Amino acid sequence: MTKKNSNKFTGVFKIFFSSIKSYFLYLDQCAKQLAFPVFGQVLSIIAIFAFTHLFVSNFENIKSFNSFFANEKNLIITFFVILSPLFFILMKAIFDYLIAFASLNLLFYTTSGKSKVKNIDFKANNNVIKRKLPAYILLMLIVSLITIISVIPPLILILPFLCLCFQIFALEGDVSAFYSVKRSIELVKSNIIPVIIMLLLCYFTTYEFLPNLFLWAFDKISFSTFVIGRFETFFNIIPFSDFNNNLKLIADTMTSGIVQTPDNLLNPLDSAMAAYKLMISFIIIGFTLPFRCCCFTELYKLFDAGKIKENSKQTEEIIKRATGRKRKNV
Repeated sequence: MTKKNSNKFTGVFKIFFSSIKSYFLYLDQCAKQLAFPVFGQVLSIIAIFAFTHLFVSNFENIKSFNSFFANEKNLIITFFVILSPLFFILMKAIFDYLIAFASLNLLFYTTSGKSKVKNIDFKANNNVIKRKLPAYILLMLIVSLITIISVIPPLILILPFLCLCFQIFALEGDVSAFYSVKRSIELVKSNIIPVIIMLLLCYFTTYEFLPNLFLWAFDKISFSTFVIGRFETFFNIIPFSDFNNNLKLIADTMTSGIVQTPDNLLNPLDSAMAAYKLMISFIIIGFTLPFRCCCFTELYKLFDAGKIKENSKQTEEIIKRATGRKRKNV
């Protein structure tokens, strides 16, 4: 192994641990900024399901409440009109989270190696991405499409090559979605081992260890029992018997009856437990997004030290506003 590759290899672990420090340094500001994108998604989905539960449970009573609701078409339209604000909140929260996916890279790019910036202008960082919104939407579509097709086992090997495309898009000025993907592939191709190591470190830390740690802690204080019980109340209105009969028929047909399919593949309790674990995991993963952005922003700088393109004048001005000071050369 050459000295250059050795530096990159050891640099991955230095970046990982320094990113933990940077994450906690800005945790208060980042948590405040991510509160709506994360909890907005979770709470709006819970509210949608809760309202749906009330609607289905009281369907006949609502119909008899007023002659207008006796017409099921009017009742369904009213149902979706009432739900529309919740769907709007959900879409806005998803949009803000996706913007943060790229804009947080600007935060750690501009604050790296400096004393703590007390008041980060997140709006300015977000504007860097929103200014290039059509290209960013295209980039998200490309990455999403590749992620979907990567469920085919051999194609999953493509995903690591895309891990720097959001850093490139955010930090290299007015670049296109295709350029971001192409450049990410080029950088990762010559640094594949450090990238794999960083991906594994981030995955096991933020997708496995921390979610399971919180699930364990909530189980100890019986919080999980309370939430699962509320979720189970909703899932009780779902006709699982019909789902199970159809799934059993499909499974028996595919196996020609050789394998005995259980009668209760799906049930309210298991579904409630799965929904609870998904909710807690999503919240933890959402609030650790800044940590992952910091890791891969620093990794990008490690791979491309001294060669990072100059941002456009407009982008540079926005970055200066975001940090409240002039940016040093990287």
